[in-house]
This record gives sequence, C-alpha cells and structure tokens, in this order.
Amino acid sequence: MAARLNRAREVLTSLLRSTFRPKESVSPSTWVEREIRLDAKTSNKAGRYSLRHTPYLRQIYDDVANPRIRKIIVKKGAQLGLTQFANNVVLYYVCNFTFPALMIMPSKEAAQQFCERSLTPTIRNCKAVKQFLTGNEDDLKKTEYLFSSCIVRIIGAGSPSKLASNPCCLCIIDEADKMEDFASQGEAPALELAEDRTISFPTDKKIIVLSTPTSETTSVIQSQYLLGSQSKYFCKCPKCAHWQTLHFENIKWPNCKLENGNYDLDRIEREAFYQCENPQCLAQATERDKIEMVRGGEWRDTNPKPFPSEFRSYQISALYSFNITWGGLAKLFILSKDDVGKLRNFYNSYLGECFEQRAATIRKDDIDGLIKDSPYFLKGELLRKPDVLIMAADTQGNCFWYGVEAIYDDGSSSLVDWGEAATFEDLDTISRRQYKVRGSEEYYGVYKSLIDLGGNRTTQVYDFCIRSAFRFIPVAGRQERQGLYAPVRETTVAYKNYNLPALLINDKLFKDTLYLSCIKERSGKLLLPADCDDEFKIQLTSERLAEKKNSRGVISAEWICTNRRNHLGDVLKYLEAFKYRIDPELKTRSQQRAAASETNVVEEAPKRQYALATEVRRYSANDWN
Repeated sequence: MAARLNRAREVLTSLLRSTFRPKESVSPSTWVEREIRLDAKTSNKAGRYSLRHTPYLRQIYDDVANPRIRKIIVKKGAQLGLTQFANNVVLYYVCNFTFPALMIMPSKEAAQQFCERSLTPTIRNCKAVKQFLTGNEDDLKKTEYLFSSCIVRIIGAGSPSKLASNPCCLCIIDEADKMEDFASQGEAPALELAEDRTISFPTDKKIIVLSTPTSETTSVIQSQYLLGSQSKYFCKCPKCAHWQTLHFENIKWPNCKLENGNYDLDRIEREAFYQCENPQCLAQATERDKIEMVRGGEWRDTNPKPFPSEFRSYQISALYSFNITWGGLAKLFILSKDDVGKLRNFYNSYLGECFEQRAATIRKDDIDGLIKDSPYFLKGELLRKPDVLIMAADTQGNCFWYGVEAIYDDGSSSLVDWGEAATFEDLDTISRRQYKVRGSEEYYGVYKSLIDLGGNRTTQVYDFCIRSAFRFIPVAGRQERQGLYAPVRETTVAYKNYNLPALLINDKLFKDTLYLSCIKERSGKLLLPADCDDEFKIQLTSERLAEKKNSRGVISAEWICTNRRNHLGDVLKYLEAFKYRIDPELKTRSQQRAAASETNVVEEAPKRQYALATEVRRYSANDWN
C-alpha cells in the first residue's frame, strides 16, 4: 500500500512540475540566433541568423528584455543590419509575449515593402512562429498580422490620425528623421504621437527608435540620442590593444593620387587601411584585422547620467560593417566630397552623423549658376499657372525691400518681382500688381504678404497691417536661444483692440534653407529669372556662414552680414518660411484637384490669385486668433 502511495505521489509531483514548469528564459540574442532563418531571396547570408556578422547588435538585442530599459535609440549608418534587427524583435515578441506590437515606417509604401521583403519571408522560415499562426490566411494581411498570441501592425506615418489609432506595448519607429513634421497641422511631432500609443502599457512598454540622422538643428534621432546613455562601440587595436571608437578621419589612403590631381579609386578601394589613433602606435589595421576588432568590441556609455535613466542610446557607423570595406567607404567619400548633397548623404547614411556645413560663403558664381540651371524667364513673368503668389517685405528706416514668388504645383517656386518701395502706400500698390503667365492672357495677383516688424517702425507696421485688412501679416525672426524651437510659430499681438495675426520664424533655419539648400546646393526648388541685376546679386551674396566659439568652447555656425546690404536676402528668407507654412494647404488643394480630375470634374481656374482667400481659410483673421 505504501509503495502504491509513493508511486502515486511521484506521478502527481511529475505532473505538477510539467504543468507549472516556468517558461524557458533565454536572452533575445540567443533566441534570434536559434530561431531565425534568412531567406536566400531577401538576404545575402541565407540560412541561420548569426550575430557573428553583426556582433555590435548583441547588447542592443538583450536590452529589449531588460525591464529597466523603456526606450532604445539607435543613431545609425547604412549596411548595419538594423532592419533585420527590427524584424527579429517583432517575432521575438510574438513568440514570448501577448502584447500588441506596432512598427512605424516613414510611409505606407515603406511599410508594405518591409512586410513583403523582410517580415513575411522570415515568418515562413521561422518554426517558433508557426505555432502561433491561427491557420486562417486572412489573418496575415499585407501590413497586419493576427497571431494567437498578439497582433502586429506595420504602418506608414502618413497622418496624425494613423499614429493615434493603434495602441501597442512594443513600438518600433524606423527612420524617424524621414517622418513628416505635423507641427504645421497643429499636431505634436510624429515621434511623440507614436510614443503615446504605449500609454496603456506603463510597466511593460518598450519603445525602439532607429534612424539615420540629418542635421543637428532638425534631426529627431540626434536629440533623442543626446537624452540617452550615448553609448559608443569601442574596439581594441590589434597591435597596441588601445581601446578606441572608429572614426572616418583615421582611414588613410596614401600614394593614391595621380599626376593629374585625380585619385586612383580602384587603388584606394584595395589599399586603404585604418590607422590606430594612439600616437605611440599608429598601426595600420586591414580588413582582416577589422573582423577581429569588431567581434572583440564592447559598448561603453559616454553619458553616465542619462535623463531619463531608462533611456539607452547608441551610435554606430558603417565603419563597423562587414558588408562594406574601409576602402569602399574611402572611395564613396572621394566621389561625394565635391557635391554638398552627396557629401551630406555620405555623413548621414554611412557615418551615421549629422551634417552641418560649418562655413560657407555665397558667391556671385553661385547666383549665376542657379540662374543658369533655371528655365529661361524674365522678371515679371510667370512660367505657368501658379498655385499661389506670395510676397514679403523687409522694413528699413526710410524704405522697404520686397519680393514676390510664384509657387507651382510641383513644389518649385520662381522669383517674379523684387525691388525697393519708398512708402507703405507704394508697398500696398505693389501688392496689388497682376502678373502675366508667359504665352497666355492669364493674370494672377498676390494672395498674401509678410512684412518685417522693422525695429523702431513696429507700431507703423501694425497700423499698416490693419489698414490692409490683414493682407499683410507681421513677421519676425527668432533664434532658439529666444525660445523658438519650431520652424514657424503662429501667434497674435494685442494692439488697439485687435488681435493681430503674426508669424515668428526660425531665422537660422530658413537662412540655411535659402543660402545652402536653394542657392549653394541648387535643390531645384527656387528658380531665378535671367535678368537678375547686379544689386540683386550683391544683396544675395552679402552673408556668409562662419564658425563662432563661445566662452565654454562650444563651436556654432552663424550667418554674418559683410556689407549691411542683405535686405533681399531677408526678403527671400521670409518667403521660404511662408512657403513652409502654407505647404500643407497647397498639398491638400493639389490632392483635391487630383480627385476632381479622376471624377471628370473640371475646376475653373480663378482669374485672380487673391480669390484663394476663400479657399485657404487658415489665413483669415479669425482663424489666426
């Protein structure tokens, strides 16, 4: 009898142990190497996923399972495996948690491409995920996956409403710097809207932000990176064992310059090496050394007190990638260094660094080059039917300088008119001019105008704006140190029983846009007439970007006027800000026209452009209050 009881006790104990055995606990890095298989159609390393190819990702994977870490930020370059990382983290959550997951891409098209080329093929090849499939093909839609454990959505950040309607516990934001800015629509930034989706999961939420950076002043990932631990990946020199982070400046390619001054690109790609930063060593590491250096590397925090403390931030560049050689990066740099746009892409996409043109001088040749690149037209002419005509005026002590731009449906704009006006009345007369479309009998007038507050003429400007029935709107430039962080801020000014609508603009941002993007880099958006006079060119070349060091040794770049004749530069700066502000309304009108065209509804073109005052309603006095 006792033997039977003991046997029954053993069977019951075994049954209870098997029933209540805790779930196997493995780190995310171990799980992905064990469970993930890569498809030959979508990866150049088909078969079992291995972190030997991307050893710097191991710690970032394991941070996903750390309950003390709520947010992971990765400022990255290209060719580093972060897209596969996001894919694998989603599947890790599917197999180990019952929480909803959301991945946000810059656009709907990018979301669909990620699902088709990465997520769906990996699901098919992952045995661990198959046990969570429902068996219903309809549960695996193009960008929405319903598993027995949870639901996964992959969406594009196309509108505030899309970001506001998907609660989740895991939120992965990919390419945050490429997401649309919703500030002009009166909404919070896209990243904040995305993070708000995790409010329902205060203790379990995990937010992962991945992106290549853009510029220091506008980059979302840069500002997020600075909040966190600012971890960098250190490698050990194979000769002197000195620990160091890899910097592009230490890639060398001596004796690769030809007699004609050009570089032998093939030789650079073959012979470039990495020079140890230790001045007592200066060893020349090769690609074979790189594999050992990166696999033996480690993350070190450079910000010992991140705020908040649960933020982890990482920076990694293509110098650590096994998919591109140091010589290949050197070759890319040589091909990019003489083109500002290509150089910006090299710094952003490969080095994972913000790009700032620290010093720049606008020359007459830059203006002449922009005129040459523009289609031929003369002052006072419209190239074609515009979406809208806008005007801006810079207020001086005894006169005004003004400019008129036409904005077209392809996003480009042409400078139509400019000059000097003596009085407010002259300025009002100029604002009522009609401009003819070249080769037609169509005329269009200015819709709305900005006018600089003008220092000691501020009250006169306010009175003039009231007399113009708000066709003129006061504008003032501000700096970040004055509390303006958004590109444009709408405000009101209480004056003589009126709430005057007014604009505050980020002065440096729109000078950068005008002088660097439009003129220096010739973005193709600003078109200049062939008969720009010498005074125009003098005023557009009177500012230069110069480095300044403050008392703490921090270097910043500021625009400096060299001859005090920069009035037209200020005018075009205000016009760039105005274009930024009305861009959402113009896009909406363009979409409405496209929809009307699809239904064969013919929209009658208005003969005078100021008829837009009834269409773009945000600019009436009441809407601005």
